[in-house]
Amino acid sequence: MNETVVEIRRYSGEVERHQHDYPQVVLPVSGALEIDLGHRSGRVSGSTGVFVSAGCQHAFYAKQTDSFVVLDLPSRLGIREPDEDIPAFFAIGREVHGLIDYMAVLATSQELSASLRHAWSTLLLDRIAPARDRPDRAELAVRRATAFMQRKLADPIRIADIAEAAGMSPTRLHEAFTRRRATTPHAHLVAMRLNAAERMLADPRLSIADIAMFSGHSDQSALTRAMRRERNSTPAEVRRNLLGRTGGKA
Repeated sequence: MNETVVEIRRYSGEVERHQHDYPQVVLPVSGALEIDLGHRSGRVSGSTGVFVSAGCQHAFYAKQTDSFVVLDLPSRLGIREPDEDIPAFFAIGREVHGLIDYMAVLATSQELSASLRHAWSTLLLDRIAPARDRPDRAELAVRRATAFMQRKLADPIRIADIAEAAGMSPTRLHEAFTRRRATTPHAHLVAMRLNAAERMLADPRLSIADIAMFSGHSDQSALTRAMRRERNSTPAEVRRNLLGRTGGKA
């Protein structure tokens, strides 16, 4: 199948068995659909819809008087397996109910154009599929912490201050950085400060002492110790290498 199909369907009143090479979404208009997906069974009713993945053998039963909005999706849309994308059974919220009501009226009164089917199905899938690109709480906390570090880079910063800005306890923030950045908040701050110092070392107008202060190190010695420990170099060596590459130009 190479195009989206949206229909109002009623079933035979007997147990039916299907298998098709395209994914399908079934939403309730009236009544209930008992459905067995093999790996899971459930009911499509006023508060629940179902996603049937391509190739899934499924059996279902509904009274002949019950009706459903059925969305057959072309495989080219790239819908993945339910446990990776849309849950097999998903809750229907107010927005989805609105889309069901709209389609239930429209599909019984006129032939649906391809553009309308596509637009409606896009809206529906956006509402029922988890937003994979939406940052989770841990990622948002890491981003808030990093932004705070950047703003306060030249100031003395405690981990407690970073955690407060991120909206997490220090322990939770440590876990979030470990999961999302494979580092710790402290190590991330150290790296940010050294990166800032290295950028400034390319400017011969700035003294190393000033660069140490601007990058959040207490003095030139502190910067030298940190750079030797983390980068196996010194500010003077980094400056010579940078200015040698740029011909001494700022």
